[in-house]
Amino acid sequence: MGSHIRVLIVDDQTLVREGFRKLLEFAADFTVVGTAGDGEAALTLLDQLYQQGTPPDVILMDIRMPRMDGIAATQAITASRPEAHIIILTTFDDVELIHAGLRAGALGYSLKDITAEQLALTVRTAANGQVLFQSTIASKVFSAFAPPSPASPPSPPTPSTEAHSTFSYMNSTTQIEPLTEREHEVLSLIAHGASNRQVAEKLYLTEGTVKNHMTNILGKLGVRDRTQAVLKARELGFV
Repeated sequence: MGSHIRVLIVDDQTLVREGFRKLLEFAADFTVVGTAGDGEAALTLLDQLYQQGTPPDVILMDIRMPRMDGIAATQAITASRPEAHIIILTTFDDVELIHAGLRAGALGYSLKDITAEQLALTVRTAANGQVLFQSTIASKVFSAFAPPSPASPPSPPTPSTEAHSTFSYMNSTTQIEPLTEREHEVLSLIAHGASNRQVAEKLYLTEGTVKNHMTNILGKLGVRDRTQAVLKARELGFV
């Protein structure tokens, strides 16, 4: 990544696209390399940008769009270009949409009512492969993956259902290599919003060592970035 952060804006509203373009280009370190009005147009434009040697460092992706929505576009992009840093930027804070966006491979999820400063910070953070959630979004993300309350245990399943559930559970967990105690500590701090530097300071490690631990964690959990690692860990009850 050069001195300028290249951004692709995908939104079906012209005023929104141009508004985000002006907000970003007002800062000295952003270059908007293109805009698209739907997911299909974004895929076509993205191929062109890669061919020109100017792929975006960050993609701002709306959800509700004609022809191909933001969730489908995110899935298609991350399937062919896993290095893509996609931030879903929308007006909807529905838990299911947040979940779907992150599962599709988005690095983060933010609302359109953020300030210009917050937008710039979000894009800069995403360009470095990290994510900065708004507090309202973060609470919804983590609540969606919180362990179920033991206060009201479910009714015992029928024998056939129980056998199927046991198989599904074992199939999803036995493939995951156990995390070491140090990896648990690192992941727990990351889950609470700590940066690599903050983790290093807290655990008296170097940042390089923290990055090595994160690489091991991503490999063990079978995910591609920090956000998905936290979601997967919470889903499995690791943190």
